[in-house]
Amino acid sequence: MNNIERIETSTRASRAVVYNGMVFLAGQTADDRSQDIRGQTKQTLAKVEKLLADAGTDKSRLLSAQIWLKDITKDFAGMNEVWDFWTAPNAAPTRATAQCEMGASDVLVEIIVTAALSQYATSSMALNNDSIHIQDRPTDLTGIHRGDSSNSARHP
Repeated sequence: MNNIERIETSTRASRAVVYNGMVFLAGQTADDRSQDIRGQTKQTLAKVEKLLADAGTDKSRLLSAQIWLKDITKDFAGMNEVWDFWTAPNAAPTRATAQCEMGASDVLVEIIVTAALSQYATSSMALNNDSIHIQDRPTDLTGIHRGDSSNSARHP
């Protein structure tokens, strides 16, 4: 299980990377940036949840989270309200929240998480090792195999 699996890879970054039983997500932001902090946090966490599922795990397996806010004084309480409702019961990860200058002026929150793969996904990978085919991933990864040494997306 030493292969690296990249999910939704572009020239610049992957949205998620799976390695050694762990899933590392890139920073996620809301698509509709006209929303307030609650709306952007909900959208961002929905994207996090989908990527975790695509990688074979879920929010109950979160290990750590980094949350970046544009204005921590203004938005910390609203973001926490959504975060607290979203997290799995008794499964809160370690977490750091900080204020930073965002890459775009209308982004209010960016969230990065690391999670453990689910027990089922880890067992499946151990059993199948390099024969795992991930054609069911997003289209930009069609045809990639775990054993592919290039670790880059092949576009049809």
